[in-house]
Parts: sequence; structure tokens; C-alpha cells
Amino acid sequence: MQKVSLIVEVLKVLSERGGKFITTTEIFKELVKKRVLNGNSGKERAERKRLQRALSDLLEGGYVERRFFRTKGKKPDEWRINLKAFPYFVSYSEEELISLFTLISFVPRKYREIEVLKPALRAVERLGKSLDREKKEIAKESFDYLPVPVERFAFISNGTLQMIFKAIVGKRGLIVNYAGYQKEIFPIKLFTYNGVFYLSSVDLKTKQHRSLLVQKMKALSFTDVDLPDYYRQKFKDVFFLFDREPFILKVRLPADYYRDVRPEHGILLYPTQFNYRLFEDEVEVLLVGYPSYRFVSWLILDELLSVSPPTEDDIEVAKEKKIKREFPGLSYSLKVNRERFGAFKKELKRFFDVRSSLLKKLRL
Repeated sequence: MQKVSLIVEVLKVLSERGGKFITTTEIFKELVKKRVLNGNSGKERAERKRLQRALSDLLEGGYVERRFFRTKGKKPDEWRINLKAFPYFVSYSEEELISLFTLISFVPRKYREIEVLKPALRAVERLGKSLDREKKEIAKESFDYLPVPVERFAFISNGTLQMIFKAIVGKRGLIVNYAGYQKEIFPIKLFTYNGVFYLSSVDLKTKQHRSLLVQKMKALSFTDVDLPDYYRQKFKDVFFLFDREPFILKVRLPADYYRDVRPEHGILLYPTQFNYRLFEDEVEVLLVGYPSYRFVSWLILDELLSVSPPTEDDIEVAKEKKIKREFPGLSYSLKVNRERFGAFKKELKRFFDVRSSLLKKLRL
């Protein structure tokens, strides 16, 4: 019985390390700490032999793996659990479990109700049964996401979401009813913008990228055509395709807008930002913009002091940062960037015209 107990405890120690190798000495120290082995000087030698026999038995049975050294000098044996023999027998440390429950807190509560996420949440709960209940609950509530007042949200049919995720993971085509029309698509990635779900996809017939509004979609069945990896690699980081090409844009913000932020904080004021400078009376940011109404409506929310096209110096900064690698449609031509800034100004005017019309209709 003692031999069986020792083998079980050895497996538990190895499982806590996942797929990492651990030396015989480290295993021995862990078992002494757990009072499974006696580490007193008079019994240590015999106890180490017991441990070595247990490890040898587990190795012979294919339950553990041993790392052999072929270097000069005596090296301690290292062991790890054979995950193929125990595909589900991996335990986690308290630190790892608390981290997992903290990760759950980063998922907004409304998203935790999505059916495709529930198996993962149940698995984490099952793994965390041994964790102190109070610590677990505190970790789950240690972070929260507060949406902006105008953020939208729409629940999506769980059946459609399940099929979308299966198609993405399996790299399969999907037949959907989209706004009353049947389409065949290759789903690539789900994403949210302003709280609304979109699906980055490739049209099976035209092979063109499309961002589809998921709430307009009903998944019908899978196709017999698999997604070529070429399209997934090409469009995995593409979300919206704007009508016109990207350009370099400079904005200035009040100095006190981010008064508590310092350069060492790694300031990122905009997702497409590639450079910033802090002055005594303002913050200057270089970013990649788009001459589209959607981009204008997003950018104008800030307390901007000015918006302007790039200078020659700004173009040089962009070249040094090699931002075309991230924005392939970008140009380093000053003329092209100013032309695209002109198109941006037209969208900006349209944005203010709509708001001005609303203002005139308001009854105070």
C-alpha cells in the first residue's frame, strides 16, 4: 500500500509541472515537504532509493518520461509525466488556478453566457474545486469591464455561434442566410466593434474579404470545401476594409488629457498609433487613419486640439518605424497622404453636418 501511495504522490508532483522536466532531487524535496517521504539524515538514503524504484516502475509502465544526459560529468536524472498516458491528469498550482479565475474576470459578464464559452468556464470551475472558495470568488471579481454609454450589444443565436466556431477551428466553409440571401463563406475570425459581433470571412465564390454583421446571419450547414491556409494567413488580422487607402495622420491633444501618464508607461492613445511626443502644453500623436465615416466617428470622440496631414519629418518617422509592414496599403508619398487626408476631411464635414442638423432640431 505504501508503494502505491508513493507512486500516486509522485504522479501528483509531476502533474503539477505539466510537461516540464523536474530533477529527482526536486521531486524528493517536494515529497518531504508533503510528509510523504522522511528527509531526516538517518533515513534519507533509504527514502531516496524508494523514490528511485517508484520512478523506475513508472518509467517501465510508460507513465513517465526520463531525460538522458550525454554530457561529461554526473548529471541528475530529470522526469516528467507522460501526457499521452494521462491526457487529462494534469493538476495546477494555486497560483495558476487563481490566474485562471482572474482571466475569467476579464471576460465581460454578458459574454460569459455565450454557449460556446460555457464548457471552458465549467472546466476551470472543475479544476478549481481544491482552491479556497473565498480566493476563487475574489479572483473572479478582480477585474470588470465598463462599456462606454453608447456601446451596443445583441445576443446571437447559440446555434449559429457554435457552427461559426466549428467552421473556424475546422477551417471549413459555411452556408449562411445573410440578410435574406444565401451565401457560402469561409469564416476566419469573430470580433466585436462597439459591442457588436462581426465575422471576418472570405466569400467562397469571389474569394474577397467580407466583414459580416453576425446578428443578420443564420448558419445553415457546412460546405464540402475546406479553407485554404493562404486565406486565413492573409486575412487573419483584417477586420474592416475601408473604401480608401490608409494614410498618416497627426493629432494634438491637451497636455492634461493624459497628465498622469509618463513615457515609461508605454502610452498607446490609439490602436493605430506608431509615434507620440509629450510637450509642456500638448501631446502630439502620429497614427494611421482612414478616410471613412466610421474612422471619423471614432477619432472625433477625443478632445482634439488639431488634426493635420503629415509633414516630411513625419513621413521619415513612419519609414524608420517600418509601419508599412503592418499597414501594407500605406504610402510614404507626401502627395498621396495629403490626397487621402483631403478625402478624410470630406468625411469629417459629413460627420459634423449630421450633428449640426440634429442640434438644430433639438428643443431646449
